Amino acid sequence: MNTQYYKTWDEYMAEHPEIDEKLIPVMAPKIQGYEEMMFAFVMLLLM
Repeated sequence: MNTQYYKTWDEYMAEHPEIDEKLIPVMAPKIQGYEEMMFAFVMLLLM
């Protein structure tokens, strides 16, 4: 998906290389969940 409102975990990691490798298993599901909630919120506003 090519949008400015939604990023996958891989895109997030590409923008933030300073994230420690040990934190990735903890952060990935949380960040992806936040991205999905934000995308759903933006889509709700647009409808």
